[in-house]
Amino acid sequence: MNVPTSASAGTKADPKGTKTDTSCATTGSVDFGLDLAGSGWKFTTGDDAAWSATSFSDTGWRDWSVPDNWGDHSDLSAYDGFAWYRKTFTLPTRPAGVTDSAVVAALGKIDDADQTFLNGQEIGRTGGFPPQFDSTWEVPREYYPADGLLNWGGSNVLAVRVYDGTGGGGFYQGPVGLFSKARLRALAGVDGTAVTRTQLAHVCAVLNRQHSAVAKRDSRAYATTLASGYFHQGFTAAQRLAEVRRATSLTDTQAEVFKDSRGRLVVDTIRTWSGQPPARELLYIDPRKQLELGDQSRFFRANYESAAMKRRTQFNVYLPESYTRTSTKRYPVVYMLNGFNGSNIEWEARDIDTVLDRLIKDNGLVETIVVFPDGGSGWYVDTSAGNYRSMIVNEIVPLVDRTYRTVADRDHRGISGVSMGGQGAFTLGLTNPTVFSSIASHMGALSLAPLVGTSAEQAANAGLRPLTLVAGMTAADLNRHRFYFDGGDSDEYRFGAAAQQMSTLLAGKGVKHDYQLGAGRHDDAYWMPKLVRSFQLHSEQFRAAR
Repeated sequence: MNVPTSASAGTKADPKGTKTDTSCATTGSVDFGLDLAGSGWKFTTGDDAAWSATSFSDTGWRDWSVPDNWGDHSDLSAYDGFAWYRKTFTLPTRPAGVTDSAVVAALGKIDDADQTFLNGQEIGRTGGFPPQFDSTWEVPREYYPADGLLNWGGSNVLAVRVYDGTGGGGFYQGPVGLFSKARLRALAGVDGTAVTRTQLAHVCAVLNRQHSAVAKRDSRAYATTLASGYFHQGFTAAQRLAEVRRATSLTDTQAEVFKDSRGRLVVDTIRTWSGQPPARELLYIDPRKQLELGDQSRFFRANYESAAMKRRTQFNVYLPESYTRTSTKRYPVVYMLNGFNGSNIEWEARDIDTVLDRLIKDNGLVETIVVFPDGGSGWYVDTSAGNYRSMIVNEIVPLVDRTYRTVADRDHRGISGVSMGGQGAFTLGLTNPTVFSSIASHMGALSLAPLVGTSAEQAANAGLRPLTLVAGMTAADLNRHRFYFDGGDSDEYRFGAAAQQMSTLLAGKGVKHDYQLGAGRHDDAYWMPKLVRSFQLHSEQFRAAR
């Protein structure tokens, strides 16, 4: 998208002689992009901090192209460890209107963690390296070079330190390059046109009022900037104001404004609330009333300070279609658990909100809130690797019930999972019968105990092998739940066979369950078409509990 700048920042007099403040933002960035995908990269395995330096000679490294997949290279297909990528490139002469701080270094998605340097200076990192390994393979990388770092009209070096903990490895998805926000919006299919100076002033009036209200700890003043029906990234007006009352500062940087096809003024900004990391957001402003509308999104990331995890923790939330059209209706909840080496963000890559909308509409399912915790590779137990069970059961479940319009009882609360998450759905569901009523597992690791933590912790959790857990339970206890599970007949981990064993075990105890073994491997192509079966099970439970 090319959004030309039609007004420069500052405070100017309009034709009527009044002053209009346009200093908070611009009308958009120049449409600039330098695509760094393709050939011309250098690559090596190993790790050495000296490899980040601009002066380092990488002539002995392998010639490479990105995006890439280590699995496509015979010598890397089984490799887990460190590797470095380097790209030496020439920037054109600085285009008019382009500042370094308005350029985004986009690196697509990297499996699993990265630390990125531009001209010898670190510009960002995502994920964690050993001994605190944290896979973030599904997280898009966007980093912001400091002013003066880019060498316009000359040579530049991008160096990326990567760690792969399991599976593939590499830059597996673009875009990769240096781009203005306008170009990134175009790549994402976000279209718009330039705004007038008056419209820019309207936006600045809203942002300035918000910044002033937060600085003065005046939530009533902030409330005057929000439209009736405001809803943004899961926040109603009341919830946003509660956050305002806790905040001590609010900043917006690199703000750019454009008008979308619906006539809304959209602010592409890096917004920072006190105590929280900066996040790129799109804010939507009513051009007539000068009020923030919110994005009205029904699928978004939420976060909170987790005592269990001793860090700020994310989870994703899906809200059904009618949620934002009513203020009284309450909904059941399904908790959906990710597989090994995953997180809450992997569901975004699957467009799970679109999938759920279609499933509910086409199959007459109960409208349901779905929550996606960040399960990492923690097997949903409490160990030295993280207190994942406590995070979900003791923190996220109560938080969701406080924040969203849920039916807050176990009969209207289900749990599902994929692979490691399917194992976790069984263990969390069965060991917390007052919390969850329906349990679903897609190609779940039902034959495995949690493979996380120290040797002593793994030994202590050995009983949380779902087949062992079910074998030791009475039919009466098991019949407190409804069950769905599946597995592929060509599953590489033999989880299809584990599902067969579970069906035999439950049948022997007289426990009703829905089970299917089908043709397929351990992948999305096998389990995603069966999502309708698991949500039918949850819907049956929710309807029975009415």
